Amino acid sequence: MKKRTLMLAFLCCAALAVPAQAEAEMLVELPAPQKTGGLSMLESLAKRHVERRFDSRPLPMQEVSNILWAACGVNREDGRLTVPTAMNYQRIGVYAVLPEGVYRYDAGRNVLEQVLQGDYLKLYDNGAPMVLLHAAQESDRYSPFHIGSMYENVALYCASAGLANVMKAQETNRLDGKLLLPEGWKVYMIQPVGYLAK
Repeated sequence: MKKRTLMLAFLCCAALAVPAQAEAEMLVELPAPQKTGGLSMLESLAKRHVERRFDSRPLPMQEVSNILWAACGVNREDGRLTVPTAMNYQRIGVYAVLPEGVYRYDAGRNVLEQVLQGDYLKLYDNGAPMVLLHAAQESDRYSPFHIGSMYENVALYCASAGLANVMKAQETNRLDGKLLLPEGWKVYMIQPVGYLAK
């Protein structure tokens, strides 16, 4: 009886350990976003433009962190974001399609949570090493404004950092049936980001 109890306890501990390990593997801790440096706001506005040709070199994780923080990161102690939302409801989110998979950006913890594993970048056929998926609640009448603000934040960061980016509404459905969004949400825009092709 004692052996059976010990065996059951061991199996329970093993069962609990597997999800914890799997969860740890699905989370990618990002470096703290850089909040100083770069061009001035006026210089960034002057340089903001669209580029459709990308170099496929991977972006350093510091750049990934900076880009996601610009899109929809926490910039105040009270949890408010770099992007404004009506009544601070924050019914928005950004996903990053990277070479290893698709990740949800958790702004509060500054981590990437892997939601799909595999090379989904090939679905977009633009050569960019990262594609942002800007998502929001469809029933919120302010969602299109929030999405526009997220896109512009990233575009201005890219202008300041010398990166290429483009906003696209044509390829928002490439992960339909694969990417599980919160109920009632949809991907409004995609934004490929990377180095400018030489």
